[in-house]
Amino acid sequence: IYMDCPSRERAGWLCDSFFTSRVEHLLTNKSTVERAFLSNFAMVDHFVGLPDGMLPMCYPSDPLKGEFIPNWAMWFALELQEYLERTGDHALVVALQKKMYALLRYFRQFENADGLLERLENWVFVEWSKCNDLVQDINYPTNMLYYRFKKVLSVLYNDDGLSVEAEELRLKIRAQSRVGLFFCDNAVYNAKGEAVLSGILTETCQYYAFYMGIADRETDALLWETMVNSFGPERKVENRYPDVHFSNAFIGNYLRLDLLAKAGLYER
Repeated sequence: IYMDCPSRERAGWLCDSFFTSRVEHLLTNKSTVERAFLSNFAMVDHFVGLPDGMLPMCYPSDPLKGEFIPNWAMWFALELQEYLERTGDHALVVALQKKMYALLRYFRQFENADGLLERLENWVFVEWSKCNDLVQDINYPTNMLYYRFKKVLSVLYNDDGLSVEAEELRLKIRAQSRVGLFFCDNAVYNAKGEAVLSGILTETCQYYAFYMGIADRETDALLWETMVNSFGPERKVENRYPDVHFSNAFIGNYLRLDLLAKAGLYER
């Protein structure tokens, strides 16, 4: 199976596997390893030490002290959609349906009145950067991923109701998290119980917005142009937006590279 740092961790990590599985198919024209990796999750009725519905962040392995990454569980669904496109293996998608909806039920208990996830538990992880100082109370990159998670499930399982929910969530994220040109990373509850934007901005949050489908190149043309031309590898030399915190390699710069590739900007 896919491994991260095999001298240290003898198991595969979700989210890492979203990207690694693409490479397997490019190198071999098959998805043999990915099928084994995903099938491991389908073979277990309940993951010991984790809340009902949650997927382990690193599997097969035992969760240390019950630790899990809710974000990485959502990336499982995104990978499953691409796996289906690569292989046509509907059987595994069907075999995982109960687990995907159990995961959705887990997240529903953290939805607020607007349908956004708030105050998620355990290791809420966006990226190894300033992003991860901003994961509470309402984290918008996480909710951007939640939108994509719901959208993917609606497509995989022909769930029209979930598709409607996803679109409502997308509009709420856009309405709540915009600060001028950029999307803000999080909102925090004040003493009055009101969710107030922190005002803190990160480069990676903008990448999440485009990657997950919250923003697009036409509707958000100025932000796209800013992202392409003012962010990236030269930014630490000429930093035109010092108030926007830098991305790190995983996962912000990965998302950037993929977005540029999909736009045909191969030289960039």
